[in-house]
Amino acid sequence: MPTGSTAAEARRSAVRDVSVTTAPRHGRLYRSQQRLRTLGPDSLLAIYIVLLLVVPARLVVASIGATGTVANLFLLAALLWYAISWLMRRVQTTPYTRAPRVALLFYMVAILLAYVAVGRRDADASEYSAADRALLQLLIWLPVILLTTSLTEYRQIDRLLRLFVKLCTWVAALAMAEFVLKQSLTAWIVIPGLSSNAASELVARGDFVRPTATASNTLELAATLVIALPFAIQQALYDTDRKTWKRWAPVFLIALASVMTVSRTSVVGLAIVLIVLLLAWPAERVVRSLMVMIPALAATRVLVPGLVGTLIGLFTAMLDGGDDSTQSRTATSAGVSEFLDGHLWFGRGPGTFLPDLYRFTDNQYLLGLLEVGVVGLAAIVGLYVTTIHCGGAGRRRFTDPARRETGQAFVAVGFVMLVVTATFDTLSFPIVAGSTFLMLGLSGAYLSIARREAAGIGDSAQ
Repeated sequence: MPTGSTAAEARRSAVRDVSVTTAPRHGRLYRSQQRLRTLGPDSLLAIYIVLLLVVPARLVVASIGATGTVANLFLLAALLWYAISWLMRRVQTTPYTRAPRVALLFYMVAILLAYVAVGRRDADASEYSAADRALLQLLIWLPVILLTTSLTEYRQIDRLLRLFVKLCTWVAALAMAEFVLKQSLTAWIVIPGLSSNAASELVARGDFVRPTATASNTLELAATLVIALPFAIQQALYDTDRKTWKRWAPVFLIALASVMTVSRTSVVGLAIVLIVLLLAWPAERVVRSLMVMIPALAATRVLVPGLVGTLIGLFTAMLDGGDDSTQSRTATSAGVSEFLDGHLWFGRGPGTFLPDLYRFTDNQYLLGLLEVGVVGLAAIVGLYVTTIHCGGAGRRRFTDPARRETGQAFVAVGFVMLVVTATFDTLSFPIVAGSTFLMLGLSGAYLSIARREAAGIGDSAQ
């Protein structure tokens, strides 16, 4: 029978044992709470970029359609996070980021006006469903702009752009493998709960198979790679801590893979990127670049016999009356006036010009005019012009050469989208559309940092 002092000592020992046992558990809980507290806009955007480029765009929630990609569903969760964080005053938009938010607001107003227009005509039931999906897509783009315009440091933008380039490099390598093997390498990917809304088989042009990698369409792949190229060049020029081949390998892979899509869109996009960048470079760098590009073109002719000739043939055929692709685009453009009667300013309704009911357009400007009218068409152009403005205005304010080059890359992206939007319906494809709004928001954050630093209120850690 234990004495009173012995019993008290036993109780104290038991308490010590319990505290020792439970202490690590409390420590783990505290660390997880800390991780949640450090979750910020840049972390959510990084997750979005990974989902956007890694998960095949053809895998969607069947009931939602092309809008229901994994990346888009994640953005809905990110919008909820942003709303809660904003109410708790943990996040807010950064000063001097009005331009991308105004551009998005203009686009949202155009979509809403077009949504009202579809209810004022005798539309098919599938058109009403498509208009509803367009509103959902509009809600999805909102967190992209809110998150990007909440970034406060240049290193956050730089880290996101590096991630974008790195993943596009892997996508380019995958596309090159498909080009060589002549088969899709993502067709085997299946995610429970998702279904494929696009054919996984690759199509051919001439003697070449046109890869898609994780994109839902060859043109989407080409445009995405071209968007990444100017940032890959900027990183190769100024990331001197890495070996030369590691710096320039992404540039080579992205450029070559875009050419391997065997599309006019890729060639036009590459030309615009080079022109915009060369105009801002010193003469010495321009000469060195031209001395590299000429042998690179010759090497492409040797590595992939017939590819350069096929690409040249696409343009010569267009000048000689057009191939099947250009002829179909011309025929489509010539026969849409009847659909614009009474719907010129606000359109027939967002997402309602369905190929099953009407026809393909392969031109985002034409599609925008039909669906959201002149007002919506101006809003679409405004998205690209705003990216150009933010990149150029930020570049003029920065003095650091690397950061100035980032601004010129945003300018190149804006001009690329202005032109290639006439070659296919860019905003109908999730990766290109997501990249467009991502670059719009990042360019706004870039300008914000440049203006704050010029005003003497920037952080030296930026």
